[in-house]
Amino acid sequence: MTVTSFTYAQHDRRMVFGPGVRNILASEIVSFGAKKVFLILDGGALSLQSEIEKLIGSSLVNTWTDVQQHVPIALAESARELVTATGADLLVCVGGGSSTGLAKAIALSHRLPIIAIPTTYAGSEQTTIYGLTGDRHKQTGSDPIVLPRVVLYDAELTVGLPANVTGASAFNALAHSVESLYATGCNPITTAIALEGVRAINRSLPKVMASPTDIEARGQLLYGAAMSGITLGDTAPAFHHKICHVLGGTFGMVHADAHSVVLPHAIAFNAPALPLEMSQLASALDCRADDVAGSLWDLAKASGVPTSLADLGLRRDDLGEAATRAAAEIRTNPRTFTAGDIEHLLLDAFDGNRPKPIL
Repeated sequence: MTVTSFTYAQHDRRMVFGPGVRNILASEIVSFGAKKVFLILDGGALSLQSEIEKLIGSSLVNTWTDVQQHVPIALAESARELVTATGADLLVCVGGGSSTGLAKAIALSHRLPIIAIPTTYAGSEQTTIYGLTGDRHKQTGSDPIVLPRVVLYDAELTVGLPANVTGASAFNALAHSVESLYATGCNPITTAIALEGVRAINRSLPKVMASPTDIEARGQLLYGAAMSGITLGDTAPAFHHKICHVLGGTFGMVHADAHSVVLPHAIAFNAPALPLEMSQLASALDCRADDVAGSLWDLAKASGVPTSLADLGLRRDDLGEAATRAAAEIRTNPRTFTAGDIEHLLLDAFDGNRPKPIL
């Protein structure tokens, strides 16, 4: 890569990796000087509720468990009202991207710090991006206050993650790295981090799917997801992500599932305009440069994650609306496109076709 003039801004955050690191939560709370902790857990983390509450101790003022994907505005407002009533001065979120998303919505309005303990590979805990959904539209934005100040990556907490959630969540993270290679704001540092994320996920995901209790592989997958989240936060959501936001915000599709289906087809569309990036990805994925999109599809298949929008409940008649909405959301892309191009891409994704190599 040619290093030209660029700026890289480092965010104020700290990451702690390792089996059992959840047990330092109490000392992390003390480091903030927090007296009133508001705990958020999603459905996948409810089994950890008692353990986390004990770690927080007497500073816990409320545990919130009503968490929904895409953070509906009405839900966020209800949680914000309770935060105000309890006088909370620190947020702790445990779970996947939806738990982090709700914490971000609260941090945005109340300017509170967040400690995140991810139990999936969503990566949103490494970004300043937030999202709120209302009237079949997902509105995203960016604010440094929503970036968790501390993230505890404990691979032990991911062992019970179902295989379908593991695979789809990992593809969500993979999409962050892949698309950050050409997104607005990319530079040599973000590219290096992104490719490290791709390598880590590509190495560890098959191992985790074959042996779900492999803590070392789980830890490497968390590391890859963290690297991918950093690159998403340091660049900007682009072509692929905007399409997925429409599928989630308008049609209620699970965010991670949308990523696993759409990513190969979005990359297939942009690949002709990205020869350098395809070469870099080919090296990280150990595949041919003309078949990166196909290799991503193969990895999805091998991981048992969705590869067809039809299987996710989308109707063929919805593709036109999805394409029109996505085209209106996308501001920049390395390849010129129309709503018709996106609809054609979505049709291939709907049918679950393997993308063809670049001719």
